[in-house]
Amino acid sequence: MPSLFSALRPEAPSSVTNQDLVNAQAEVQSRLWRFWFLAVIFVFLTCLVLVRLVVYQVVQTGEVIDPDLRALTVPARGSIVDRDGELLAGDQFFYQVVATPNQIKDDRQRQLVAQRLQDLIGLPALTTWQILNENKERTYVELAKAIDLSLGQQLQKAIGQELADDSTSPLQYIAARPIPVRFYPQDNLVSHLIGFVQADHEGVYGLEEYYDAFLKANGVGLLERTPITIDSLPVNVRRFLPSATGKDLMLTIDRSIQWIIEEELVQGIAKYRAKRGTIIVIEPQTGAILGLANWPDYDPNRRDGEQVDFTRFTDPAVSSIYEPGSVFKFVTMAAGLDTGVITPTSVFTDDGYIVVGERTIFNSTRTGSGQVNVTQALARSLNVVTAQVAERVGAEDFYRYVRRFGFAEQTGVDLADEVPGLLKTPGHELWSLSDLGTNSFGQGLAVTPLQMANATAAVANHGLLMRPYVVQARIEHEEVLYTKPTALRQVISPHSAAELTEMMVETVDSGNKAAAVAGYRIAGKSGTAQIPDEGGYLKDATIVSFVGFAPADDPKFAILVKLDEPDPALSQWAAYTAAPIFAQIARRLFEHLNIPPDEIRTQLAANPGAAAGSQ
Repeated sequence: MPSLFSALRPEAPSSVTNQDLVNAQAEVQSRLWRFWFLAVIFVFLTCLVLVRLVVYQVVQTGEVIDPDLRALTVPARGSIVDRDGELLAGDQFFYQVVATPNQIKDDRQRQLVAQRLQDLIGLPALTTWQILNENKERTYVELAKAIDLSLGQQLQKAIGQELADDSTSPLQYIAARPIPVRFYPQDNLVSHLIGFVQADHEGVYGLEEYYDAFLKANGVGLLERTPITIDSLPVNVRRFLPSATGKDLMLTIDRSIQWIIEEELVQGIAKYRAKRGTIIVIEPQTGAILGLANWPDYDPNRRDGEQVDFTRFTDPAVSSIYEPGSVFKFVTMAAGLDTGVITPTSVFTDDGYIVVGERTIFNSTRTGSGQVNVTQALARSLNVVTAQVAERVGAEDFYRYVRRFGFAEQTGVDLADEVPGLLKTPGHELWSLSDLGTNSFGQGLAVTPLQMANATAAVANHGLLMRPYVVQARIEHEEVLYTKPTALRQVISPHSAAELTEMMVETVDSGNKAAAVAGYRIAGKSGTAQIPDEGGYLKDATIVSFVGFAPADDPKFAILVKLDEPDPALSQWAAYTAAPIFAQIARRLFEHLNIPPDEIRTQLAANPGAAAGSQ
């Protein structure tokens, strides 16, 4: 058979006549017509097959599904566990029961549908009938939001069986499908850090928002492939992993530490009648956050209501800023030590006040201490000496170190809604020389609690600032991607960090004795900050905080304790409020982490064989 276009290629051009050309053109037209006719028939048959497949896979299952109804399906999410495998967030599966009221012809059929659902899964027939009757024209209506999994499976099976036997069954207007419902088995515990999901299963706040794209079953996977398998996770962590979704998070959070700090925070707020509070525990060498607590908190399982306070959902540890006050003095001392303009024994004269720029700065006691060295000045929290140290460092270097410690920038923690804080520096239209003096002791600038805690951890880590993080590992089915601790920069030299540590130990031993724990050397600093208001500062309203780390020679944790507006009738000073809370937390962490007292650790270090022999 000649090809379709063979008539266009004459075999003997010299003998072609006009009649031959006419005949050839007619043959071409005839064959083109047959070609397009067959093509149309082929496309039609292909579409018919596809339609039959859709009918077989969707309609024949008993689900009369409107496209809008199918669009309501939400993806499941993976589980979130702590470092020991304790479940913090996960999906429970229920069944949603829906109907297509506009396809139900009359009241009799509505009654049959309602009665059949009552017989099968116990939905009240009267309620179902009313819903169907009130939504006659709608293509979709929800009859039950979340019924038990076994009931849903029972209904789904009944729909399939009945429609296979009888296409006129009232169940032809009903669909039952599994839906994930997020739940948080620890209730209020670690609620700010975890966040929650909304009705559409979209994550908001905390980890649920930050890792929203990963946690979804249909979301992004591990961006970096790794040969490490799930067998690398401890056995206890694998109790809930991998989840059915196969997109899970294992955190750095220690549930026991979280429970300790939340309990101590609630008790401290009650004892000192404070309005709010935050406690953070960080592992200095890695930046891993072991615990993060705020109060007031909330229960992500029961956050709905007529009067929802949305401000309670935001994590103050990363999203709220405050003037840190005297805890910031260790930053000024760090800059002085690292630039070499002071040593721990450098002596200054404290007359009780100093003029910096156009502002007169006083000590909190409104008295002077005479000749003191900087170690004593830090222990006594002298504003006047601290301002003198900042002057000696100079504005350029002072603000360089403030930024090196991570202030005025985001820490990079893997939590949603982190803010960078506030800092005026030379060159800013509102900056003046007096800001150098007030900034030196934590006034006139604003930080987040996490920034302050992480800066403290940098001193504990030999001057090396780490990026704080919350997720220890991401799990996708059988693969695990561990988070690698990230060093941001060497803020101060190890030598300067060691000198500053000893100064902070003296601060606890002689200036903040309420933060001490018998048997352990603790490095720390308290801070009592006024609260700025229009035109000045609030009277008798303070933010009290304490930052510290321990054991001082080999830090296992750094802690920040912050209380907002303790009752001044009890005490408005950090040394009598935040410091004792720090001590109680440190005492419990020593026990929980099995950290022996300094004397025993020294003995074990000198004779490691003794420890092995006692096992």
